[in-house]
Amino acid sequence: MGRTARSIVVAATALTAVAAVPACSSDDDSPSPTVSVGTVTRTVARAGSSEAEKVAVVRLCQQVITSAGVMARDYNAFVKRLNEVQDYAKVGSEDRWAVDTLDTGAEEVRKAVSPEVPEKVDAQVEAFVASAERLAEQIQAKRRQALNGASDRWDADRTALLDTCAGYLPAGSA
Repeated sequence: MGRTARSIVVAATALTAVAAVPACSSDDDSPSPTVSVGTVTRTVARAGSSEAEKVAVVRLCQQVITSAGVMARDYNAFVKRLNEVQDYAKVGSEDRWAVDTLDTGAEEVRKAVSPEVPEKVDAQVEAFVASAERLAEQIQAKRRQALNGASDRWDADRTALLDTCAGYLPAGSA
């Protein structure tokens, strides 16, 4: 896939993720109904969270969702190619794409953290960012044996952060 095609996919993914996550607008801690095109959703509010904290975490989570999706896509493309050819010299640019996407995604997530984000969420962000950077380092250093461990850690950190985000973001209902 060429650079232009990747840019279009990245932009479409980012727009989809951001459009799918409306901001919270509740003055109290109770769930409040919101309406979106074609879907009925309810906002899940954290008890004891200030409005500024909720908004900060929702904005952060929008970036996490966007970045994590693109990071996973490019990492998976790299792994698929490496598995096919069994040689770093033959993967083409997939390793470079994976490293660049992991590094860029980590930086974008890091920049989305604001002072209103609670320490627990901030700690999960730091774990996710650090494990993404370690995974990128393993790819760049062409350490095939270290990929599984680094990938497993990154996957666990990504899942934990996405699970936390699920508690702050709108949830669909029937």
